[in-house]
Amino acid sequence: MKNGILYAAIAAAIGAGAYYAIQQQSDITAASLTYVPADTLVFMGDLEPASWQETISPLQARFSQLFTGGTSASVQEIERLQKEIEAKPEEWNDGLRIIVGLYAEYVTMLTNGTVNPQSFGFADKLDAAFYTVGAIPVLRFKLENEVNFDKLITAAELRTKAKAETAKIKEFSYKRYFFNQGKHPVAFAIGKKDGFAVLTLDVGDMATEDDLSIAFGITKPAQSLKQAGTLDKLVQAYEFRKSSIGFINNEMLVKTLTRADSSLAKLLDKVTEGESTKNLAEYRTPECQKDIEDIAALWPKEVFGYTNLDTKGDPIRFDSVFKIESKDAATMTSLQKLRGFIPDYGKDDKSLSKFAIGLNVDELAPVITDLWNRTTQAQVTCTALKDIQNSLKMANPSMLAMGTAMVQGLQGVSFNLQELKLKDDAADMPAAIEKLSFVASVSGKQPQQLWGMLSMVNPELASMVKLPADGQSVDLPIPPVLPLPDKVKLGLYGQHITIFTGESGAKLAASLAKQPLAANGFYQLGLDYSLLADMAQFGRHQFEQAATENAVQPETATSAAEMTTEPSAATATASAASAASAASAASAASAASSSMTDEEKEVQQVVNMLEEMRGVRLLTGMDFEQNGITIKGSMELPQKK
Repeated sequence: MKNGILYAAIAAAIGAGAYYAIQQQSDITAASLTYVPADTLVFMGDLEPASWQETISPLQARFSQLFTGGTSASVQEIERLQKEIEAKPEEWNDGLRIIVGLYAEYVTMLTNGTVNPQSFGFADKLDAAFYTVGAIPVLRFKLENEVNFDKLITAAELRTKAKAETAKIKEFSYKRYFFNQGKHPVAFAIGKKDGFAVLTLDVGDMATEDDLSIAFGITKPAQSLKQAGTLDKLVQAYEFRKSSIGFINNEMLVKTLTRADSSLAKLLDKVTEGESTKNLAEYRTPECQKDIEDIAALWPKEVFGYTNLDTKGDPIRFDSVFKIESKDAATMTSLQKLRGFIPDYGKDDKSLSKFAIGLNVDELAPVITDLWNRTTQAQVTCTALKDIQNSLKMANPSMLAMGTAMVQGLQGVSFNLQELKLKDDAADMPAAIEKLSFVASVSGKQPQQLWGMLSMVNPELASMVKLPADGQSVDLPIPPVLPLPDKVKLGLYGQHITIFTGESGAKLAASLAKQPLAANGFYQLGLDYSLLADMAQFGRHQFEQAATENAVQPETATSAAEMTTEPSAATATASAASAASAASAASAASAASSSMTDEEKEVQQVVNMLEEMRGVRLLTGMDFEQNGITIKGSMELPQKK
């Protein structure tokens, strides 16, 4: 449990500082980059720091309910942890205590509705970075007010009774809070130097003193990230904004596997008492070093950043890219053949939810076979890789062609929900649908042939309806599972078989006739939080209705009891029995009411949070490009009126 809390707390602490994921440009180069080694395993930060006031503050105002109401669960968890620390202090080391304390201070500020970096001692233009020095993770912040930062640390210590030990590297002093002090002591370390606050790990003799010295900025790295120009190259290559950039260095991570002298390999060796060296020995032969590192060089990094950020427009908009870089031209050429058709409805697309897969099924078997052949026939000298090749040879993908023949010519499938409204007065479930509009499509080179294949799989479908002529639609017989406001139609528009209902569904279906069957993507998923907000409101209505019905039941039981009282009973006895029965029923009703009130509060909290997100639209998609696998995301947030 403690390890889980540790990892979660560290992630939360890092995430709290990672606001730079949504910043704007400025004219000041981040000074923190001069402290970051060029060979860092990971990096998250900025090429240029940006103003919190201009970027995050508008979002805090827009989502005030989320910043305040959404923290209640975190506050309750913090209170629980503090009680546990007091009850079982021996189970909580100082490292865990300080991390819980820092997170608690952050959440406490969130409950006030606003968070600003100055409260923690940082500048409005927050110059911050997360990176590694060897195997040591480092979180660095530029300080504007050291007094406020010291107050933060002191408050966190007092809250959880965390005790720090002062340590030194030459003349430099820093605080460390031990997770353990056994054979291989590990401590959470906090220091200040050159106007920066640094949070890192002191792993004792499991890392060199030089690594910790570089982490705190006592010694500069042999080559810094700024000197290497890595971020400038990413901005130029992918049109990233100069803020909120990150990467994962696959080539350096792989050397942890292949090189016993890498910093992380040494640390793992000491932690595992030499077991990692034994287990990885077969990958550290000269042959495996060359082969595995050559593969990593073909997939050097995962990179991510924002390509657009507009917090002043309406809607607020973020566009981001996550890319798995590739220099393996042959593999990417093969993967690009899988790209299929994804509908583009343009301005008419007001979807509440949508999903699409663009897949050229005709190329699926050839591409997989090509990748399989090149993998199994690659010239390698590493024994471990040869074993993998031999295993793959046992799984020949040739049989895949038989399966894909059933849907020959298929280029993509999609679903787009435009409108959904359930009747609020529905007494039973499933609820009646008041409004519904959607379009589903199956796109292919030969839609009539595709329909014929589907009919063979489901003869009952073929007997119910025939595929109409191009540009036409017919009623699709639907079993009466749910009453629908409009008939569901089957249509053929160009090379697209469609199933749709509703006015907007019909409009989108017809628009497909003008869309050529082009390979324009691989995967797309979209969501409008208005759909979830509507579902939450409907759920609350159903919940309240059920609560009302449950509250009426005790009263009915009381009336029935009074009606069965014996006529010959004395009046006083009858009155007493009636009073006792009524009191009992009232007590039961009161207890039920109290219980439901807590549940209603939880339901209301969910409803409020989703109402705050109403109108927020998310869209993500994956595609194969010549320089790698690309995942793009966008978010639109309407300004609060």
